[in-house]
Amino acid sequence: MDTISDFEEITPQELEMLGLSNYESRAYLTLLSTGIRTAKEIANESKIPFGRVYDVLSSLEDKGLADKQESRPKKFVAKEPKIALNNLLNLKTAELQTLTIKAAVIEEKLSNLHTTKPEDTLFWSVALGEKAISRYIEKISETEKELQTILNIRVAARIPQKEIIENLITTLKLLTENGVSVQILLSGVTPGSLEETFLASVAHFFVLLDRAEVKRTQLTPTAFDIIDDEKILLKVMNPVNPDEFFAWIFVWQKKLAINLKPKFQELWKDATDLKIEIS
Repeated sequence: MDTISDFEEITPQELEMLGLSNYESRAYLTLLSTGIRTAKEIANESKIPFGRVYDVLSSLEDKGLADKQESRPKKFVAKEPKIALNNLLNLKTAELQTLTIKAAVIEEKLSNLHTTKPEDTLFWSVALGEKAISRYIEKISETEKELQTILNIRVAARIPQKEIIENLITTLKLLTENGVSVQILLSGVTPGSLEETFLASVAHFFVLLDRAEVKRTQLTPTAFDIIDDEKILLKVMNPVNPDEFFAWIFVWQKKLAINLKPKFQELWKDATDLKIEIS
């Protein structure tokens, strides 16, 4: 007779990822391998304390993984895996929908508490290493009204994963769809250069930004972002390899953002509109 210890291709931990407890996982696997069983037999074969087994089996019923025969003693049988897994996924989907609704309410309440917005005071933080780019994308996603950003194409062309560019474009697209004004200045784009070739290869991403303003320039100024006229993201290149993105510095000070904005406007005025041709 097979028991829970005979399972090599499936473990209780795998079912726990779908929302079952360890006892529930062991009871369901035992039922699958042994067929119809009483609560006492299940407790013995799955090594579940007898005082807990009825609660465990009742929970399996509620979650759609087992059926019960109202006899003396009661007997239980496992539902087919296809049905059982579908029932578990439906429960997870319902939980996620409920959590999403609750999260929206909680977010609104938390936003009402979020009143700390530095004016003349200064707050800064730094992100380094491999997580710097993902943290950068996360930070610009916080924009509420207006974003000016300088993207160094020379650096972007040396990022090995195009998924990073895709994630960035997706974030910018979501901002524009939420009514955020987005200006993107692509710097370091020299005609006939490798950077221009790279830009052509990812042009289909930029086409998605139909609500954003995008320009290009041959200049390579210090790359930075201005968020809502009060936050700054300074992009730092690797001093050993200037073509490699190294870190960013987040500075939250309205005065600095206001002073830096004319620099962006000057670069923007002299830049040319980005013309994308996709064959």
